[in-house]
Amino acid sequence: MPFPSRPLSRALLALALLLPLAGTAAAQETLEKVLILKRHGVRAAMSSPERLGEFSLRPWPRFAVPAGHLTANGAQLERLFGDYYHALYRQSGLLRGDRGDCGRAYYWANRTQRTIASAQALAQTLTPGCDARVHHVADGDSDPLFDGPPALHTPQAAALARAALAGRIGADAQAWNATQQDAIDSLQALLLQCTQRPCPADAAPGKRRLDAVPAELSDQPRGIPGIEGPAATASGLTESLLMAWADGHDFAALGWQGLDEAMLLRVFAPHQAEFALRLRAPDVARMASSHLAARLLATLLQGTSAATPYPAIGGDAPLVVVSGHDGTLTLLAGLLGLHWQLPGYQPDQTAPGGALVFERWRRADGSRVVRVRYTAQSLAQMRERRVLDLDAPPLSATVFVPGCGSASERFDCALADFARTLDRAIDPAYAVAADGDAARPRAGSADAGHGDEGRAAIKRP
Repeated sequence: MPFPSRPLSRALLALALLLPLAGTAAAQETLEKVLILKRHGVRAAMSSPERLGEFSLRPWPRFAVPAGHLTANGAQLERLFGDYYHALYRQSGLLRGDRGDCGRAYYWANRTQRTIASAQALAQTLTPGCDARVHHVADGDSDPLFDGPPALHTPQAAALARAALAGRIGADAQAWNATQQDAIDSLQALLLQCTQRPCPADAAPGKRRLDAVPAELSDQPRGIPGIEGPAATASGLTESLLMAWADGHDFAALGWQGLDEAMLLRVFAPHQAEFALRLRAPDVARMASSHLAARLLATLLQGTSAATPYPAIGGDAPLVVVSGHDGTLTLLAGLLGLHWQLPGYQPDQTAPGGALVFERWRRADGSRVVRVRYTAQSLAQMRERRVLDLDAPPLSATVFVPGCGSASERFDCALADFARTLDRAIDPAYAVAADGDAARPRAGSADAGHGDEGRAAIKRP
């Protein structure tokens, strides 16, 4: 939806009319601006081993930190990723490897422990020796970058979001859950350690079964509604499995059999299906992620002739890191139609520490383009805490931006086209302008950007 006053459109016209500047030709392209929109690193499960164990024959690993907190290994993985980013952006010239880098990077995080601690750990190696400050709102305040704007947390928005979800599944939660039955059977066989699938009805007496969880659309009065049932419960359980696996826990020592990377890939399908249903629904993504998209656009336009009604994140810092949640990335991807695939992961899966990276490049002829990629450590890189560098990088997939992507090798978007694409996607009714950007008390209990985590990934079981 375009801005009613069209201030951005006028700026876009000026941007599009800019001719390559004389004397700016260079032998190489110049990287001018980077925004890393990342998920936090490996965290403890959201529920206790005892609660998770209600669904499993074998006991669950116990984390050494409180539920939902970044683990020590998670912090180390962030530092390893920071080493890679530092080498990459030193090579490109964005960073220089001196004290001046302290002013070239800006870090913003959601107010949770895991998002703040992830950004702090990343900063230690991305901009080493800088004692970088991670900015965030105060406890108890809402951050519309991650929670969505106040307009999202109204009964009217919740009703529309629920209708949007119901319309995608024919208002039949049971039928939708049935589409995930194959992966659910695999997960239940793993949890109950059955030698056949589906598990016999009398397997593991006294344990809760996924196929016994009632299926329904939730009817919460505010925020993004959920869909309950076997698939949603599987979604939370598999997220807890992945976190413990990536953290290096020894499931075999606890008696588990059959858990490996191939199994994690197979059983993660319901998690991705639930995220695609709930967070990629066009109306849900529009309401929940328009504000983030507006701030993203303002950040990538900073330093050019174009301007928006929204402030850039990090001012004129050339490198901006935003530390959020899996839902943060998924909602924005839903709004813009972004997709990716990495080996060993489900389509569009947001791994711990993974990021959508937006880069603004200036070509030798003076024109500017935006390039987008999704990057994440592989499960093996996380579990083994492998060193990352330019010779052994994390996984990465170039992302095509519908509406502006080109047929070039890296799907370049001309900056003006990128801005028009986001301008069309952003709904100003769900974006907070610069003069209304102050933090507000939290409206309702459902955070827009936390995805499964915000709905208590395994408070379900």
